[in-house]
Amino acid sequence: MFALNSPPRIDTRQVSAMMPFDAGFAPVYRAIEAAAVEAGMICNRADNIWEHHTVIQDVVSLIDKSHIVVCDLSGRNPNVFYEAGIAHSIGREVILITRQPEDVPFDLRHIRYIQYHNNDQGLADLRQQLVARIRSLQ
Repeated sequence: MFALNSPPRIDTRQVSAMMPFDAGFAPVYRAIEAAAVEAGMICNRADNIWEHHTVIQDVVSLIDKSHIVVCDLSGRNPNVFYEAGIAHSIGREVILITRQPEDVPFDLRHIRYIQYHNNDQGLADLRQQLVARIRSLQ
């Protein structure tokens, strides 16, 4: 299905963002990206990369090389759940974010998450919370 690097080649400055490919999430991605930069890191999403013939390999390769993976569970997107599972299974630091607590599935509710509002103030708050969490994981 996909390949992982063996041994892992983690970029300690890499944050990746897993979220639906939807224009409505562009401001959220900008907040995640700004938080990563403020914390001295870089941020990417799989749609910024084209290294492989399949999208899933680009997604998995990005997760594989990331130190921190931010997963937006808003809207209960199955692809994001799959990507969060991959990140957890290969031992990456995962930060869960969501607009609605109801979007966090039962199997992930024991993990702390950041709830945000999709407006200017909510995204500014999200950015600051992400900066603090990313710094704590460096």
